[in-house]
Amino acid sequence: MGIRILIADDHAIVRAGIRALLQLHPDFEVVGEAGDGHEAILQVRRLQPDVVLMDLAMPGMDGLAATHEICRISPQTRVLVLSQHENREYVLPALRAGAAGYVLKRAPDDTLIRAIRAVYAGETYVDPRLAELLVEEVRRSIEGSVDPLDTLTEREREILILLAQGKSYQEIAQTLFISVKTVDFHRTNLMRKLGLKNRTELVQFAMRRGLI
Repeated sequence: MGIRILIADDHAIVRAGIRALLQLHPDFEVVGEAGDGHEAILQVRRLQPDVVLMDLAMPGMDGLAATHEICRISPQTRVLVLSQHENREYVLPALRAGAAGYVLKRAPDDTLIRAIRAVYAGETYVDPRLAELLVEEVRRSIEGSVDPLDTLTEREREILILLAQGKSYQEIAQTLFISVKTVDFHRTNLMRKLGLKNRTELVQFAMRRGLI
């Protein structure tokens, strides 16, 4: 039997392109697609794929939250993140959430093929372009330094990015399906953790860290 793959990405044209690429390889079988994190989880429960190709930036439940849940409910399913984001604020949380690998969307086709086969075989695969980032993280761990951004919860990180993009409390509440009061609660906590005083500082912080 081939490697059974689920593609999770909110762009239909991207899913179609990935499917077309994978169909060139007889040992791959695309068993389903998902347009957001919630749908990916439902599809994993129903289809039990071997590998999930997971985008991170999706509406509603994002890929990070979906990765964490999939690894919990279906530990035999390997999650391979396929993302345009290559900064530590995305890569490290994804690996901590249980992803078996991380590949950049700008990587050559053969990198993705190699990564799928590697994670299916029980290995961990990280795009070679991210090697320097991981080495730096090891150095940070050895030195005992803690990045304040790593102290944020998944929800606080989402709200940080949306605030930095100029979204209002109401818009954020509608996007995340939470109340305005909850948005303000998380904003207060993330500002305290990051040592920020106002929205201008928040935007500057997000820009320095490559979040926007």
